[in-house]
Amino acid sequence: MESTDLPVEQIGDRSGLGTAANLRRHFTRSVGVSPSDYRRAFRPSGPPSRGR
Repeated sequence: MESTDLPVEQIGDRSGLGTAANLRRHFTRSVGVSPSDYRRAFRPSGPPSRGR
């Protein structure tokens, strides 16, 4: 979540969770915030990175 700009849908698929909904559910349960809230809190300032 910190080092990529991939959409949550692709992260869910690549992580083996299958869907964005599954990723959101497991991420929120484990971390305590949604993936989008996490990205907002931990994304470095400045322009978005590409391809990381």
